[in-house]
Amino acid sequence: MSELPPDLERLQTLAVYLRLQLGAVQARIAELEGGQTDEADGWTLQLLPSPAGASPRGYLHRATCFIRGGRPLSREEAQNVLTMPDVTTCDACRAENGLRRPGRT
Repeated sequence: MSELPPDLERLQTLAVYLRLQLGAVQARIAELEGGQTDEADGWTLQLLPSPAGASPRGYLHRATCFIRGGRPLSREEAQNVLTMPDVTTCDACRAENGLRRPGRT
């Protein structure tokens, strides 16, 4: 494996990114195996270009949003993405509705 970042913040960012990647791979495997996914309850993460060394930035969308092209996310993954400081929810589809965990703002 390549060299890991030395600081906690970047390691945590990397861990979130890898969980999202794993979720996308698992969703694709389920799709190819014939499993159905309910797109109405899905979310996507649109990643934006970031300067080298900067934490990833992105927009969280509902899967039914007219803005397409993001990585598919489960409910749990979308809830985790909401905790990331550089992720904004889409104003058009109001992706955060129904995702906030109790006790969080």
